[in-house]
Amino acid sequence: MMKTGPMAITAALVLSSVGLATPAWADALRDFYRDKQVNLLIGYETGGGYDSYARTLVRHMSAYIPGNPVIVARNMPGAGSLLVMNTLYNTSPKDGTTFGAVGREMPTAALFGTENIRFKTEEFGWIGNMQSDETFCGAWHTTGFTEAEQLFEKPLIVGATNGDSITLTQPVALNNLLGTKFKVISGYRGGADMHLALQRGEIEGRCAWTWSSLQTSGPTWIADGTVKVLLVASIRKSARFPDVPIAPDLAKTTEAKQALELILSPDILARPYLAPPRLPADRLATLRKAFDQATADPAFVADIDKQHLDLGPMGGLEMEALIRKLYATPQDVVALAIAATKTTDKTEMGVLAPSK
Repeated sequence: MMKTGPMAITAALVLSSVGLATPAWADALRDFYRDKQVNLLIGYETGGGYDSYARTLVRHMSAYIPGNPVIVARNMPGAGSLLVMNTLYNTSPKDGTTFGAVGREMPTAALFGTENIRFKTEEFGWIGNMQSDETFCGAWHTTGFTEAEQLFEKPLIVGATNGDSITLTQPVALNNLLGTKFKVISGYRGGADMHLALQRGEIEGRCAWTWSSLQTSGPTWIADGTVKVLLVASIRKSARFPDVPIAPDLAKTTEAKQALELILSPDILARPYLAPPRLPADRLATLRKAFDQATADPAFVADIDKQHLDLGPMGGLEMEALIRKLYATPQDVVALAIAATKTTDKTEMGVLAPSK
């Protein structure tokens, strides 16, 4: 008789992770998923970036799940995908037939005290991450800014959208934790408006500037010297800008470095996928493996390339380890991170940009 205790499950997971699941386990998974419908809940409206990535996954992932279930994309917008998080945790079936695509802020939302949270982040089954954004602070070529050290010597006027956006909170946090001298002009409607403002001379640069955003308005700006990348706003070195320092490495204290790592982590987990808590271990392992295999499939990669989307997958176990590390951050450092992103009467702010 086949053992069904914890050791047996662990052994099956190990075998599954290397593609060597026993026939009995493989048959059980195949029998479960055959003729099933698996729902992928997407935390945003149709047509945006999160929706595009998720629907691409839907087209390819079924082939890697035993029994080849039908995967259906279901848009469930609400509170920046908080609705999907609460739904997965509280009401979705916990059997491997539902998972979600949520916003980059969701893995750390509980740490930052987001309202209306009805879940424990560490209890989710993290399946994988589709993309890690390359985020940086950059300056327009007419400013004379060419290296990070200058950010500590004189103000650089950067654009932002509103008080909740990382285009504002990121330069404010860099000022508070590193001592940079960004002056923020908020009120722009989005990246396109800020790019126009750069060309008109209204602002001098941007922070929380992603590579994908840059490609929409100025795909040649870095190559031809129109924009100079000064500082990588990430917790790890950039493959595109290996000689540019990363913000946490410029921190003068351990606490400031940890706070910055917490603030900047959402850009590493830019397109997260997760399952409800308390899934049977073999089904969570199956979803993780199917995600890894699908995102490595040449047909999937070609599908992503055709849509001009970036791809940089991260496996579920690596995601889980990173999230657990973030939630082990000391409470005083969490408080420091929260305070660092808030504007005060001493924050260098400009007037609201006019609507165009």
